[in-house]
Amino acid sequence: MQSLSIPVGDSQLLLKLVKPAEVPKLMRAEVYVPGAPLGVPKFLRLLAGQNRGLRVERWAVRHQQSTANGQLLVFGIDQDSAASLLAADNQAYVGLGRVTFRVSRGTAQS
Repeated sequence: MQSLSIPVGDSQLLLKLVKPAEVPKLMRAEVYVPGAPLGVPKFLRLLAGQNRGLRVERWAVRHQQSTANGQLLVFGIDQDSAASLLAADNQAYVGLGRVTFRVSRGTAQS
């Protein structure tokens, strides 16, 4: 296995070349967030801070769309986060409310 170390501030970022079969598959998860759009970074910070088991650093944004009354977000999420959402009836805390995710059991397409 080949690797590359990149200096980032006072630490090192280690990148490894792996076979395609070793890359984790992401599952598609959709969520509608009512109210004024928070933006993806703030939404993910709130999710991570209020919901144990959601590994948002592993998530990939697939689509985002603002509507008149909220925002639709589509993510590719890891298996651990999907299991955590399932255990919580697909609901997660965000700010002072809760949102419901719709998680597809197949993998997310790029």
